[in-house]
Amino acid sequence: MEKDTINLKSVLMFSGAICAYLIGSGFATGQEVFQFFTTSGTKGIIATLIFLFIMCTATLTLCKVGQKEKFENPYYVFNYYCGKTVGDIYIWYSVILNYCIFVVMLAGGGATINQYFGIPTYVGTGFIAILALGTAILGMEKLVKIIGVLGPIKIILVTILGIAAIIPLLKQPGLLSQGEMALHASGVKAVSSNWAWSGALYAFLCLMMSVPFLVNCGASAKNVKEAKTIGIVGIVTFTGAIVMLVIAELVNCSSIIGKEVPTLAIASNISPIFGTIFSILIIVAIYSAVSSLLVMTVRKFAVDKTKQFNNISVVLTIVGMLFGGILPFNKLVNILYPLAGYSAIVFIGFMIYKELRIKLKSKHGESTVESTIVKESK
Repeated sequence: MEKDTINLKSVLMFSGAICAYLIGSGFATGQEVFQFFTTSGTKGIIATLIFLFIMCTATLTLCKVGQKEKFENPYYVFNYYCGKTVGDIYIWYSVILNYCIFVVMLAGGGATINQYFGIPTYVGTGFIAILALGTAILGMEKLVKIIGVLGPIKIILVTILGIAAIIPLLKQPGLLSQGEMALHASGVKAVSSNWAWSGALYAFLCLMMSVPFLVNCGASAKNVKEAKTIGIVGIVTFTGAIVMLVIAELVNCSSIIGKEVPTLAIASNISPIFGTIFSILIIVAIYSAVSSLLVMTVRKFAVDKTKQFNNISVVLTIVGMLFGGILPFNKLVNILYPLAGYSAIVFIGFMIYKELRIKLKSKHGESTVESTIVKESK
């Protein structure tokens, strides 16, 4: 039947957009994966399975709800699950969080440009910010098309790092354990002392920063089946990239400890030319994620492609440039990201409760349409 058909092009574009959205400066520079997974050694690879389970389940649900409810504003999903009062709190928290991560990612872009090209961090931060602003002004639809193409490119680059690490690993299986011992000896700071909890926390972090975006992707799909497929493909692909990066960081542990941008150090070890290419593409990757966060933040206050939207975008970009150019990137990741993860746990509790209520009502033949709360929040 037509309602069950899946458009492969749409699946690839939107799943690519999900990957591009999640692979921001924290991931592209290697800091997120290093602090959430690599610091746990080989157990960090197992932790990715915990991440996959949590994130896949939540993403499937959000994409499905986005497709079925067609919210006027994707932030209304918080009212849908949490009610008006708590939902409004989560809306504002999500907006503030997205903007804070926007600033963190600007800092990551500046750190990348500074590490490889020697250009002052504030100059690099300003460059990324201006690119993001120009893209945001184009609107959400154009943004998805742009980052939908960039997502697979990011995955390919990370895969190259992983393959380059796996080749020597096949000859010397002990490289992973050697990297793990080097990490313990260096005393690097991890997000959590428990490897399983680190994997779960990262899933909660990714969820909290992407709820409205995932809802928007689901709403843009042709039907529920396509929305679910987009969610699965996007998260499974992203998880594969995490695994590849953990392996690359463990194998190259001695050369990345203390580095603001671990992936750039690994790429440079493979080849100076590849390091140069990788530095440029990291900047592109950061730009796409920063653009997405800026759009999702401003959409709370105005409809895209309007004068109000453009004015707010300019103001928030200028503020982000000022703070992103002076804040220490690695310390921001270690403080801000775990906090976001913990807040998502409560939201998942609301999601589970709501979905169980809907299933029980459906089982007893009652109506599952509950749009009053969402309408009241408009």
